[in-house]
Amino acid sequence: MARSPGVRQLLLGAASPAALTELLARPLEDLLAAAPARVPGPRLALLDPTPERIDLARRVVGKGRAWRGRKDLWFSPDPLLGAPGTSIAFLFPGLEAEFDPAVADVAQWLGVPVPDLSVETLGRHGAAVINVGRLMDAALRKLAITPAIVAGHSVGEWTAMIAGGMFAAADFEEMLTRIDLDALRVPGVEFAVLGCPADRAAEAVDGVAGVVVSHENSTNQTVVCGPAEAVKGVVDDLRAKAVICQVMPFRSGFHTPMLAPYLAPFRESGVPSLRLHPPAVPVWSATTASPFPVDEGAARELCVRHLLEPVRFRALAMALHDSGVRAFVQAGPGQLGSLIDDTLREHDHLTVAANAGRSTGMLQLRRAALALWTEGAAPDFTALDPAEAVTVAGQAATPEAPAPEAPAPADSTAAASEGSPLPGIMAQGTTAPAARTASPAPEPWHPAPEAPAGQLPGVSAPPTPAPAPRSPAPVAPAPGGARPRRSAPAARPEPTPVGALDQLAALAGRFPALPELAALVRETAESVAAVLAAAQAAPVASGHNSTVAHRSVAAPDPVAARPTATPTASGAGPAGSRPTPAAPRTAPPAVGRPRGLGSAAAARGPAVLASSTPPGATTELVVSTSEMPYLLDHCFAHQRPGWRDESDLRPVVPATTVVWHLMRFAQDLITDRVAVGVDDVRLHRWLVAAPEQRVPVRVRRIDRDRVQVRLGDYADGIVVFADDYPSGPPVWEEPADERQPTVTAARLYEERWLFHGPAYQGVTRTVGVAPHAARAEITVPSAPGALLDNAGHVIGHWLVECHPQRWIAFPVSIARIRFHAAPPTAGTAVESAIRIAAIDERELRADLQVSSGDQTLVSITGWTDHRFDSDPKTSAVHRFPETSALSDRHERGWWVAAERWPTLASREFYLRKYLGSAERAEYESCPPRERRQWLLARVVLKDAVRGKLWDSGFGPLFPAEIEIREDADGRMVAVGREGLVLPALDLAVATCREIGVALVSEPAATPLAVAVVEVGQRSVAAAEADARAAVGGVRADTELVGSPAGLPDRQYIVAWTAARDTQRERFQ
Repeated sequence: MARSPGVRQLLLGAASPAALTELLARPLEDLLAAAPARVPGPRLALLDPTPERIDLARRVVGKGRAWRGRKDLWFSPDPLLGAPGTSIAFLFPGLEAEFDPAVADVAQWLGVPVPDLSVETLGRHGAAVINVGRLMDAALRKLAITPAIVAGHSVGEWTAMIAGGMFAAADFEEMLTRIDLDALRVPGVEFAVLGCPADRAAEAVDGVAGVVVSHENSTNQTVVCGPAEAVKGVVDDLRAKAVICQVMPFRSGFHTPMLAPYLAPFRESGVPSLRLHPPAVPVWSATTASPFPVDEGAARELCVRHLLEPVRFRALAMALHDSGVRAFVQAGPGQLGSLIDDTLREHDHLTVAANAGRSTGMLQLRRAALALWTEGAAPDFTALDPAEAVTVAGQAATPEAPAPEAPAPADSTAAASEGSPLPGIMAQGTTAPAARTASPAPEPWHPAPEAPAGQLPGVSAPPTPAPAPRSPAPVAPAPGGARPRRSAPAARPEPTPVGALDQLAALAGRFPALPELAALVRETAESVAAVLAAAQAAPVASGHNSTVAHRSVAAPDPVAARPTATPTASGAGPAGSRPTPAAPRTAPPAVGRPRGLGSAAAARGPAVLASSTPPGATTELVVSTSEMPYLLDHCFAHQRPGWRDESDLRPVVPATTVVWHLMRFAQDLITDRVAVGVDDVRLHRWLVAAPEQRVPVRVRRIDRDRVQVRLGDYADGIVVFADDYPSGPPVWEEPADERQPTVTAARLYEERWLFHGPAYQGVTRTVGVAPHAARAEITVPSAPGALLDNAGHVIGHWLVECHPQRWIAFPVSIARIRFHAAPPTAGTAVESAIRIAAIDERELRADLQVSSGDQTLVSITGWTDHRFDSDPKTSAVHRFPETSALSDRHERGWWVAAERWPTLASREFYLRKYLGSAERAEYESCPPRERRQWLLARVVLKDAVRGKLWDSGFGPLFPAEIEIREDADGRMVAVGREGLVLPALDLAVATCREIGVALVSEPAATPLAVAVVEVGQRSVAAAEADARAAVGGVRADTELVGSPAGLPDRQYIVAWTAARDTQRERFQ
């Protein structure tokens, strides 16, 4: 089966990240037309390469850190499977709450029937999971991806035994005809997944009759099993302590001693009765976290223990990693990869799913193959693309073969196969078949001989004359559809010290994109000339325009590394261009190195040449999670683990990271003095990182000591300079009325009082809380600006302790910040103290100090937060949206929501909790006067749908997992997102002023209808008549309701009926 039209992939390998960066600078068409090659060292794979995605790949490679799958890009600076003793394991899923495999196209590709995917009964669910696992095992092996070890979770262990050859698939299928798996269950018991470690779960069930730990899934996930009522009590207790819990939709009692009385038929006719064979691939058991015993009797007994003892999946993951497994392939849909990631978060590893409901089966297989290739495996991509052949200049390429052994030159960048036009490149899914052996491939690496002058290392000289110079006109395709071959570039000329425009002309041969900048460079010739002159001592990075994105680094010091953004007069480059970093002017001091708290001169490091940012210049700041990956730990909206739409997570640049950027841009303008503070910081809008934004930055020098910096219309401030850090004020005394906090620092993050992830979790101990003050210890995180962000966390902790009804707050301005010493390095312990200067319902204003011993490091005056309502219901939705709702269920079955977003800021806050990306776009398209009612309708509908699903034991469900749409008839429908499958439901919704009501039920012959009408100045009877008329039913039920506390005092009539032909949204 040929690859789907339009699906392309790019595989690159090189001897070093620098060499890989050089390859990525080549034109995309050259990369795609290249023949396969093998090289040692870093690897990169990209699905659906485009110029924009190549630009992302350049940035990822430039950072030198592994990137595994986000945005369909994989990069490994040191492939995990390249070291001796490393291997791949297949992991087969067990029963999970969601089972949505995409296997129809995979079965077609393999030439086998699509397996039965029914989950109507426990037995059929188990059989479906096993059959999908077997199908994925066959598909992976067809791609030459073979495991060194196989294992499984719960019933997935049986799949592993089949895949490993311990018993024949035919024997297993015959067994299923003899035994009733549905009868293998304990009546009246339930499973519940707990978001906590096994020891905490064991404490929670200690003394609860009949409840035991059945699965230790990962470091932070455990499953318990027991009588339904007892399990419900455990879940309620833990939820009250902010532990995420979910009751599973299936019941069996597997992996507990409670199953023992029901096992006799299974012992006689089930898995333990099958003929066992020595495994062809080692099979590991999650019961013992070790290989199956060699002794047949012990292996059969382990098959029984498997059903009576807990699943020790966490221990299994650790043991597999200890044995050398570095790549864990989930052979089916599910969440095993997230369990592995949670357990091995401190260990380098790869997890990849071979199947996922959010993708087509074949596309997900391709993703798995790309991920494994990047880590050093040798998948057979021709199995995916049999109809395509590698071509070079219209000729079929020879199969891949190792080059003759030769000494490696010092500057060798890649090894290439014979006829390869570029070093270290593997073509887009058209590699020659690899030997079908266990990955990684064992072939030795051979460096290419040094290339002649004018030719890249590892590139064969072209057998045909060099083509004519490039022209904007289209190039005719080569015979057979092959891409035209490009000649190797000529030897790079050395630039001569001439004028700015002449320098660009001299560099045109070195950087083909530079001629495109001629018009822009004429406007900014002096600035560009200064940059080029400063860069002649170091290699110049290839750039496509002179507006260059400022790249953030993880050093908290605003002096240690300065922006290298090249300015323009307008801040705009050629249409469609993507900025790349300018060359450094000099070697910066080491980022993140230990630094003292002494003089500014010691902090600044080597002298820096004249700034590239002239007064009044405009540069750009690229804001994205690829440029600033730490922002994935600063997301306002919690979503389901593994959520792919980053815009739904709402990653936001913290206020103090904004300050960090203001100081860096200003420091680039004034390089011979120290940035010692910022005045009048104003935060106008949240600076969101998904989707990517390019924010214009305006830098203007006010006088010798002050520089104004504006980040678009998001923020601005005045950066203050001095010759050295000023002396700090005395460290504040401890408040006399201080007390111990009720919420510990650890609980502050664990219970989501603060939304911050690990990169921003720096408050390690809150020392004390007073009526107008608080003190804490901070371990400085490495994320830019995180130290001062954590100083702000102390304000958040104080609000939680002292103002629990209105504890949610976000900074809007800071009057004055002063640094009295070089910022401490990451990992340093410091003290932070706050004093509340003023507080009312709308705002809080505080002063802050950061100190070390008796030295004040930072002093802040006039930190102002905007406050939001945070009553218990609002607080619950903010912290745990997956188990909480803004709406209330009425005893008659409908749901009611009251508008809690009177201001634009509060409305923005809540819509991010409830709406997905498509719904937010629809919200923005609504006329402004209709937006409040539109949002209210979605909130109450989503809560009603989630309530209906919760009633059936669905478990945690985030609002954004459900999308509310209108069908062609104007009826509201609920659709699941990112793999969530919802049952068919009838919906009805109506809104009036601050009130929204909704009804949800299973589909019926006559759709639902609901209306809400304000009583106002008329009689209740008149309003009731209008409400009945609105739902079209004289016999409609009605209810008189009032506004909740805190809203205008109004009365409403709610009417509802199931006797309505249409189901339209009503805005009164």
